[in-house]
Amino acid sequence: MDLLKHLGFFAAVADARHFGNAAADLGMTQPPLSQGILRLERHLGVRLFDRDARGVRITAAGRRLLPSARELLDAADDLVVAARDLALPEQVRLGIAADLEDAVPGLLRAVGVDLVPKALANAGGAVVPTVAGSVELVDLLRDGLLDVAVVRHPGVLDGLTAGPVLVLPTRLEGVDVGAGVGLAEVRLPVAVPPRHHQPPAHDQLVDALRRAGHSGAVVEARDTAQRRALVAAGAAVGVVPTTVEQPGDPSCPPLRLRVAVPHAAQRRPEVDHDAVAAAIERALTSGPAR
Repeated sequence: MDLLKHLGFFAAVADARHFGNAAADLGMTQPPLSQGILRLERHLGVRLFDRDARGVRITAAGRRLLPSARELLDAADDLVVAARDLALPEQVRLGIAADLEDAVPGLLRAVGVDLVPKALANAGGAVVPTVAGSVELVDLLRDGLLDVAVVRHPGVLDGLTAGPVLVLPTRLEGVDVGAGVGLAEVRLPVAVPPRHHQPPAHDQLVDALRRAGHSGAVVEARDTAQRRALVAAGAAVGVVPTTVEQPGDPSCPPLRLRVAVPHAAQRRPEVDHDAVAAAIERALTSGPAR
C-alpha cells in the first residue's frame, strides 16, 4: 500500500468532512477514495471515520493520528523540494544582505551576466538568491546551504574566506528630505534593519549617524517593506544604498560589505566560488548596483 497517498486521502476527508467534496479536492471520484480510506483503516487497525446518514465524523483515534499524518505529508513535500534543489547543482546559491534593498535587482542582473559561462559548468546555470540578515547568511554558508554571500561589515566570519571591504555610497530618503538636507538637519529617527541581522555593523552605523550630526535615534524595520512604510508615513527617514540613477549623499555613512565564501575544502566542485565572488565585487563597485 502507498502509505503517503492514503494518508493524503485521510487528511483530505478530515478537512472536508465529506467524501464527495474530498474526492473533488483530490481530483478523483468518490468510490476509490472510500476504498482507500477502508484500506488505510485496515492497515492501521483503527477506524478513522464514523459514517452515517448525517455525514462523516472523524473518530477519537482519527483525531489523535491526524497531526502525525500531516507531519509525514509535510516531510515528504520537504524531501521533494530538497531533492529538486540537489538535482540542479549548476545553480549558484547566492546570499545577499537585506541591507542592499533596492540595489539587489541590479546586483543580480550584473552578476547573472558576468557569471555565464565563467563560474558555472554550462551556460544554462542560474543564480538562486537568498535575501536575509548577515548573521543568518553566515550560518547558511557554514552549513553548506549557500555558495557565496554578500554580508555587512563588520561581522564575525570565522570559518569562512572573505574578500576586501567594499564601500557603497548611500543617500537619505524621506518625506521631508530635499536638496541640501543632510543628516545633521534631520530630526526623525533613521529606519534600519534589525540589530540581530548584524550587531557589530548596527552599532557602528549608530555611531556614524552621531558623528554626522544626527541624534543616533533609530527604529528597527523588519524588512524593506516595513522601512518604506515608516518613511512614507513620515515616521522615519531611510539611509539606503544608491543606484545608478541616484547619487550618494556625502553626509550619509556608507554601506560596508564583504563577499564571503566557504574554505576550499567545503566548496562544491561544480561552482567556481572565486569567479562568483569576483563577479559580485565588480558589480558592487562598478556595476548597476551602484
